[in-house]
Amino acid sequence: MNKAVNRYTALIACSLATLSTGVHYVWSILQTRVMDYFSVSSSDASLTFYLFIAINVSGIIIGGRIRDRIGIRIPVLVGAAIYVSGLILSSFVPQTSFWLLYITYSGMVSFGGGLIYTCAIVCAQNWWPEKRGFASGLVVCMLGASTVILTPIINTLVSEQSLGLMATFRALGIGFFLLLAIAYPFMREPEGQRAKAPQPTQTPTTRDATMRLLKDRSYYLLLFCLMIAPFAYYTINPLMKILGISRGLSESGVVSMVMATGFASAAGRLLFGKACDHIGSRRAMALILGISLTCILLLSFARGIFFYALVILLTTAYGGTAGITPVLAVDYYGSENTGTTFGMLMIAVLISSLGSSAVIRAIASPEGDLTLWNFILPGILAAIAAVVAHFNRPAAERESRNENSRVKD
Repeated sequence: MNKAVNRYTALIACSLATLSTGVHYVWSILQTRVMDYFSVSSSDASLTFYLFIAINVSGIIIGGRIRDRIGIRIPVLVGAAIYVSGLILSSFVPQTSFWLLYITYSGMVSFGGGLIYTCAIVCAQNWWPEKRGFASGLVVCMLGASTVILTPIINTLVSEQSLGLMATFRALGIGFFLLLAIAYPFMREPEGQRAKAPQPTQTPTTRDATMRLLKDRSYYLLLFCLMIAPFAYYTINPLMKILGISRGLSESGVVSMVMATGFASAAGRLLFGKACDHIGSRRAMALILGISLTCILLLSFARGIFFYALVILLTTAYGGTAGITPVLAVDYYGSENTGTTFGMLMIAVLISSLGSSAVIRAIASPEGDLTLWNFILPGILAAIAAVVAHFNRPAAERESRNENSRVKD
């Protein structure tokens, strides 16, 4: 292995890679320009974001399975190529063919980023086995930090006085290509933990890991909690700019808020990832759901600076969900086949992104505006999920508690 690759350079490279794949977190800045340029409705433009999240999870799942078989090098390389190509192709979508953006942006960009995401997290965890929460938290923290960096850049570039929408897609593609090219040489796993080339005897391994999850009731309860946790955030995110102005914030205030959500998302990923090392991932999940419940209910009437603060807090909880998911995978199912386990848990995000989009649109007003039920329903679901998270223990822990009870009896 190249001597320049060690636990520090690998962690920095993995963080830089995820930083480069966070373009979807600034969709609220792009959405108004997309609506104007393509002459589409808010709901049609918002669908770009929801499809992005869903297809991104598909990339995460597939990337995890590939990593467990052949390591991270190939999926990261392929993912980077698809990601950059998707951005470049998005810049050539005809003004009369908005639907092509669902393929290039929601499809290619999201899928390529998903391939990179899983590999970066697993790579970092393998270099820092004694601090998995910190390592994975830092990597996903950088994904959230991309909002802070990209918001002012994209907001400037996308304006009519600057590059405009389509040239901005091209500029982003070129910029991310350079960042990923810098990170790639250092994204290698430790020699002892690197996945080897696939052998016939290894084939059942990932299959067995999948079947073990599918037979465990804790897996379905985890899916439910992870599916509900981002619901409130998904309700607000695509309309963050529009909703902020309607609640009394200025244009500059809204841009400031979107940038601040980048800090919040990054901080949530790091803080809750680190919290898992102290209070456990199960309690961290219950805490996140409690914060989401409080925020979404208060956001139903909040205005001005109060609205601003609640959006930041909700985004912190959303970032926390991303930060603890890799730790949940290890806490509940061990460190073998982590990529497969993590991918199976990320199915929750796939279901949530598509399901929440359908629910949000169904209970919104005919004009696409949020109604009171758009705030109440996510709150009710978060309350139920918080209770489930509190009592949902790993199978090994349940068996240990049952064994202790039998011994006492």
